[in-house]
Amino acid sequence: MKLHLGCGQRYLDGYVNIDFPSVDHSVQEKSVADQHADILSLHYHPVSIDEVRLHHVFEHFPRPVACALLAGWFSWLKPGAVLHIEVPDFHKTALVMLNPLSSFKKKTVAERHLFGSHEAHWAVHCEGYTPEILKRMVESFGFRTIRINKNCWLGTYNFELIAEKTTDAITKNEFSVIASNFLKKYLLDEGESEARLLSVWLEMYHGQLAKSWA
Repeated sequence: MKLHLGCGQRYLDGYVNIDFPSVDHSVQEKSVADQHADILSLHYHPVSIDEVRLHHVFEHFPRPVACALLAGWFSWLKPGAVLHIEVPDFHKTALVMLNPLSSFKKKTVAERHLFGSHEAHWAVHCEGYTPEILKRMVESFGFRTIRINKNCWLGTYNFELIAEKTTDAITKNEFSVIASNFLKKYLLDEGESEARLLSVWLEMYHGQLAKSWA
C-alpha cells in the first residue's frame, strides 16, 4: 500500500489518495481523494506501508508534530520503503525576498510561498525547510536520503527529498530520545525558560505520536 497524503486535486494512480473533506477547502473545485481524513489522525499497522508521499503538506505541521509524524511513518513503513516529501525551498525563496533587484510582485509571491496562502484553517506554513535541514531531520528519524531534486514553478522554488526506511529497529522510547535531541537544536540556551519550552514541544510530540505510532 502506498499513501499520497494531502492529495488536493492531484490524483496519483497506485496510491491511496487522502485529503481533508471538501468542507475544509475554500477554493478547491473538486475532491479526488479515495479517503477523506485528517492526516494527523491516520494510523496503520506496523510494517504494512510501501510508501508515504506528500507534496507541499509537511511544512503545514508544527516542528514537534512533524517529528512525531516521521516516527509514526517509520513504524508503518516496511524496511526499504520510500518516504517522499516535497516542500518549498526556504533558502532560495528567501533570497528572492532579500534581493534588492526583485520586483514587488516577486517578493509577495515569495512571501506567500514561505508563509502559506491563508485561505483555509490549514493553509499556513509552520516551518521552513532547506535541503540540509530536512535531510538531517529525516535521517535523525531512521531514514536514508536517496536523492534531492530541486524544481521551480511559476516563480516558486521547491525541492523533493526521497528517502528510504533503514533496517534499523527503533523503539518508541528511542524515538523520544531522538526527538528530544533534535528539538534541543532549536533552543537558544540551556536556561530554565528554554527548558520549559522544550517540555512543551515534547508534550506536543508525544500527543501526536500517540495517534500515529503503529
